[in-house]
Amino acid sequence: MTAVAEAPSLTALEERLALVACGENSRPGKTRACDSCTRKGNTLLRITSTQAADALAAAICGTGRAPACQECNDKAVRMIRIYNGEAE
Repeated sequence: MTAVAEAPSLTALEERLALVACGENSRPGKTRACDSCTRKGNTLLRITSTQAADALAAAICGTGRAPACQECNDKAVRMIRIYNGEAE
């Protein structure tokens, strides 16, 4: 019998995406998103669910419109992979 992995809760996924947007990779040891990124968590989750990397990158970058910087584009791609359950 094969075990089925449980999907993360929406809250946990929202927190994870906020942490990535906050710069988890650029700050070793960072385990929580700042208050600003935490507040954006629900919006980031909704945009991530559409798979619209350009829109997501713009939201992360804070401009609200494309083109976003390369760092935010990279974060957007990573967040979409996390959302899709791909290995990091």
